[in-house]
Amino acid sequence: MGKIQEVLKKAQAENLKGAVFSNRKEERVKNPEQAKPESRTAQPDQVLSRPRKLPGTHKLKQGPVDFRVIVYHKPESLAAEHFKVLRGNIMHPADGRKIKSILITSALEQEGKTMVSCNLAVSIAQSLDPYVLLIDADVRRPNVHNMLGLSKVKGLTDYLESQRPLSEYLVKCAMDKMTILQAGSMVRNPAEIMTSDKMKSLLNEARQRYEDRFIIIDSPPVNLAAETLILAQQVDAIVMVVRYGVSDKNAVEEALSKLDRERILGMVFNGFEVTPRKYTYYKKKYYDSAY
Repeated sequence: MGKIQEVLKKAQAENLKGAVFSNRKEERVKNPEQAKPESRTAQPDQVLSRPRKLPGTHKLKQGPVDFRVIVYHKPESLAAEHFKVLRGNIMHPADGRKIKSILITSALEQEGKTMVSCNLAVSIAQSLDPYVLLIDADVRRPNVHNMLGLSKVKGLTDYLESQRPLSEYLVKCAMDKMTILQAGSMVRNPAEIMTSDKMKSLLNEARQRYEDRFIIIDSPPVNLAAETLILAQQVDAIVMVVRYGVSDKNAVEEALSKLDRERILGMVFNGFEVTPRKYTYYKKKYYDSAY
């Protein structure tokens, strides 16, 4: 009889343990977030200092990069060195001011501003520390995606007209430290959208939130789009692209007169071929002496 009572007590104890386990299991089902172990990896939207990438970025299928993105195809070429000089002037300006956002524009079309924007962005991405966000703000005639071999997807205009987070429209390309915001869908009122408070907030947030990230903005030509002048007031520096044999002197002077001279970092003289013999001896001597 004593043995039977011991067995019953043992069974009762086992049932009690099972009931406790069952209750805890039900509690986990009711509160699934409490049951999940804490991840050691911070969520993307929680990483605010030195992020490896902007939150939500996704990578598109990479096609051939345009041959004019010389910094990507021939990073040791003389042309690539010129973009490195421009990169140095942005990262370490002579006047000591802090430059995070740069507007690339021109007086008229077909002067090479998108080519300069892409080459400068790739050059920054190739450097040791900084990251770069390239924004195609020329929503009338977008070309950044073509230059970088990417399929056209939703981007800037779609973000400005929606309530969805910016991270859904950011994409990656062949460069690990480079993020792209394409122009997005065609709109009837580009000037109104590009000069909206939401666009201003976007530029302010992108500049202030990420300490190690530069923002390159490929904008419409100054003399052809009203929104460029508004965008030019919301950046730290402006780079004017002038194409040799194409740009009209009067048009360039008109564009410069509309811009804040203090924001103009400099001008890129595009399409002018330097005689190779001028640098061949010095380049050969410099690189040979390194070995």
